[in-house]
Order: sequence, then C-alpha cells, then structure tokens
Amino acid sequence: MSKAVLSVKDVSVAFGFDKNGRSRDGKEPLQVTDRVSFDIYSGEFFALVGESGCGKSVTAMSILRLLPWPSAKIVSGEILFGQDARDLVKLPLDELQSVRGSEIACIFQEPMQALNPVVTIKKQLLEVFKYGVTRKSKDPTLSRMTCGCSSSSERSEGDPVNSPLNVIREQLRLAGFTDPDRVLNSYPHELSGGMLQRVCIVMALLPKPKLIIADEPTTALDVTVQAQVLAVLKDMAEKTGTAVLLITHNMGIVSQYAHRVAVMYAGRIVEEGPVREVINHPMHPYTQGLLAAIPESHSDLRTLASIPGSVPHPKDFAQGCRFADRCCKCSQAAAELREKCLSAELPPKIADAEHFAYCFFQAKG
Repeated sequence: MSKAVLSVKDVSVAFGFDKNGRSRDGKEPLQVTDRVSFDIYSGEFFALVGESGCGKSVTAMSILRLLPWPSAKIVSGEILFGQDARDLVKLPLDELQSVRGSEIACIFQEPMQALNPVVTIKKQLLEVFKYGVTRKSKDPTLSRMTCGCSSSSERSEGDPVNSPLNVIREQLRLAGFTDPDRVLNSYPHELSGGMLQRVCIVMALLPKPKLIIADEPTTALDVTVQAQVLAVLKDMAEKTGTAVLLITHNMGIVSQYAHRVAVMYAGRIVEEGPVREVINHPMHPYTQGLLAAIPESHSDLRTLASIPGSVPHPKDFAQGCRFADRCCKCSQAAAELREKCLSAELPPKIADAEHFAYCFFQAKG
C-alpha cells in the first residue's frame, strides 16, 4: 500500500489547561482520548465510528488543532501529514494556516452554521480561490484560475473555461445541481439542508485538498438526502483522489460508503479493519453490540438489541477495559476472566491480518 496521507500516532488529548499550558485551578487535566492511532491513504474513505461522547470529534479537530484554546491540549503523540510527514502537532501556526482549508478541508455537521447567511453562495465559493487555492501558487493551473478572482465574482458570460466561476459551476454540476447559476445567486436560507451540504462538499473540494474531514455531515438531514449527499462526497473524492475521514455514529452509513473503519469507545480505538471484515466478523463486543442494534426490515422491533448503560464521563474512564461494565460477555464470563476484564490491565491486541481489536475475549463473534 502507498504511503499514508495522514498518520495519527498515539495521540492523547486532555482538557483543563490555562493559557500558560498549566493545569487550571490546581485540578488535574481531564484526558478525553487515549493513544489514538490510525492511518488514512489517498482516495480512501476511512470511518471513525462510535456513540456520542466517545471522542470522535475531539480526535478529528485535533488533526488541525481546532480544539478550544487554552483548555484543550494534545498531550502526547504525532500527527504526520503528507509525503514529507510534517508533524501537525509541532507545526508553527503560520505554517498550519497554509494547511487548513487548502490541504486539509472540513465539512461540518450543520451547513447553515458553516455558511454565512448574508453572503451569496457565489461569493462564498469564490473566497475559496482567494484564501485557499492561492496558497498553492506552485500549481500553474490554480495560479491562472486565481488571477482576477475578485473581479470575476459578477462575470458570467464570456469567462475563460478555467476561470474560477466556471470551475465552480462544473463542480456544482458534478455535485448534482442542474441549475448552478440559480444556486450561485442564492443565499443559504434559500436552499434546502441537502443542497447546502452539497455546496459545502464543493467548497471543501475546490482547493483540491489531500484530505477531507467530514464530521457527521449528514446528521441534520433526512435519510433519503443523507444517501444522496454521501454518494456525492464519495464519488467526487474518488475522482480527485482525495482521502476522507468520516466521523459518524451510524454503522449503516459505514457499511455502505467506507473502505476501512475504526471503532472508538471512551477515548480509545477498540477495533479497526476493512469494513467487510469488521461488519461480517466483528471481534470486539462493543462493535458486535453496535451492529446488533441496527434495525433490519425483517427484524422484530420489540426484540431489538441494545447496549446497556451509556458511555462514561472522561472522569470515570477506567484504566483497563473501558467497556467491561457494559459488556454482556464480561458479565457472563468465568470469574477469572471477568476479574481480568475489570482490572487495570490493558486489553491485549487480537490481530487477524489487517483486522484487529483490543479485548480479553479471543473468539470472533
């Protein structure tokens, strides 16, 4: 396999620091993610899945150091990006600014909050060329496209083929818009949620980033529109070779769109592997519980499986297996194994080719 576009290595994030980087009010900082590691490759759709409160969004925002300052801090680990393996954790802020938006783009949960309500879609998409694409001035095609960008905002007829406005129109067509000019001249409130999210996908892809972080991009949309938006994102990303980190709690979405998946629980990766392997042969009891809780058309909703309890608060995270108190296998295990599950000992890694999990139970489900 080719070199990873992004390599997250043993990253831990804690909250509770002051502006000097010291613990606030004399209290011990609260660690919310623990040694998170995964790789993402060019053109890959990689999903990070888990319940709310598992640390998915914190992990995603730590990649671009968008965590709330000064409270949150990456306390350990490396985030290596690109062919030159730049460590984004140590990168100076001015250099990191050149990565944000142009090399790594984000698509957030709520498109109405991501777009300016008093500015037309056209002006907002043209700003990508002004502030994002121009950072890639070494690319002669992009340089030509950004020339006269500000003055081209109202031009429509007679534009060069590679002008920013025509490039935007073409990207909107690829995103499924049959009338791009109407969309361009609209304000965000004049478009539906699904249309706005597709505009956000176009905005993220315009500067040709190497990686897109999509943080639950379909949460605010209905089921039918969810499928359309994700299909557009996957299709456009594959055509450009852009890698996608998809943050979600929906295993159904993961099974349809992702190539590989990492399952996260209470700040730790508990299982990772190719989607088909994880879906068909889940190793960790938490993954098995998530899959069992998906309703199917032939299932009896009165007997729908569920995982007892809820994700603990970070202050209540266990040192050993953090899922033990909710795990049905642990509660039914022999006393010796149950004692191990509930101890401070870290679960061992169960490996099967590219598919692995961290659990005291050796058998697959």
